Amino acid sequence: MPQVLITGTSSGLGRGVAVRLDALGWEVLGTVRDTSTAPELSFETVALDVTDEVAVAALGREVLSRWGRLDALVNNAGHLLYGPVEELGANELRRQLDVNVVGAAAVTRAMLPALRAGRGAVVQVSSVAGQVGYPLFSAYCASKFGLEGLSEALAQEVVAQGIRVVLVEPSEFRTDISSKGSAIADRGASAVYADQWQEQDEWTEWMRSDAAPDAAVCVDAIVGAVTRSDAPPRIAVGEQTAEAVRQHARAIIAQMDASEAFLRSL
Repeated sequence: MPQVLITGTSSGLGRGVAVRLDALGWEVLGTVRDTSTAPELSFETVALDVTDEVAVAALGREVLSRWGRLDALVNNAGHLLYGPVEELGANELRRQLDVNVVGAAAVTRAMLPALRAGRGAVVQVSSVAGQVGYPLFSAYCASKFGLEGLSEALAQEVVAQGIRVVLVEPSEFRTDISSKGSAIADRGASAVYADQWQEQDEWTEWMRSDAAPDAAVCVDAIVGAVTRSDAPPRIAVGEQTAEAVRQHARAIIAQMDASEAFLRSL
């Protein structure tokens, strides 16, 4: 029976992936922030704050001791904070990066011995915001861009050990991270982003409604990344998501052409 560790499984994508893999015959260990408030689930859960490095390291040792190997790690736990850079507090930015980048790195590091033994897969739940910058998502984009860079480097470090690394990049879906995302504490303090804040409020309301796309396709993508060895290094999920990334890539190529022309003009 293959084994998988999934972070952030109390609800949303993490829960959906855990339930699906459990039904497929995987032995699932899911993490939740607080087991006393977690719903009754069909798979085993353990309390874990991914920013607690001591607890993360202890879980890595427990997984290796219990199973002797790990076939897959899904880094799903995440946090969404929105607001412009001008109004963003340093501690708020640190918290965003601590959960989405440092926490994911810590869990991955702790699980690598077991993943090496199982020649397993690391599946990172990233975002299209890890490829394209969006206004009022500066902190979240910074965290997901960071996760993408970390994962590219990680993939090259562990490929010879038989470990796969896959980035799943969802766009707009009705998930808990979208509905529970929070605004910065100093929202509106600079008084020059009113129009963007209004657009953000409208987007948030839409994301919390039944009109937002169902996230089942994201669950499919993550499960596929776990179970299929032919999964590509990046899986962009959602209507026009791949095209948005292509357009951004084309814009970067144009910027590099302009960069070379500019340097020649100096």
